[in-house]
Amino acid sequence: MSSRHVLLGIKKERIMKKLVALAMLLGLTVASVSAAETIGFIYQDATTPGGGYTVTPDNKIGTTTCKSFFHIVGLGDCAVETAMKNGKIKSLGGYDVHKKNIFGYQKITTRAWGN
Repeated sequence: MSSRHVLLGIKKERIMKKLVALAMLLGLTVASVSAAETIGFIYQDATTPGGGYTVTPDNKIGTTTCKSFFHIVGLGDCAVETAMKNGKIKSLGGYDVHKKNIFGYQKITTRAWGN
């Protein structure tokens, strides 16, 4: 076997290692997303249910928003407690989470309602 073939083999091995690492990273990203929500890597505009729904009428609504850039930098507070505080809610009736993702920029809004 010539040295040229050996060099080509080494280059192919490096490329394969990089592809395997990329596939593993992508797999971890997909696995970290809850099965109950929609996934859109390029575009997403979906609301997922939270919990704590009541049958009594809820008079107040509070929201809070945070942002994520390519899942590398995240800014803001999307906690249900913050949405309750913003809506002056003392008794939580329910909440949901709306996510809008466009090419890696993600805006997440938590909406809480109650009395």
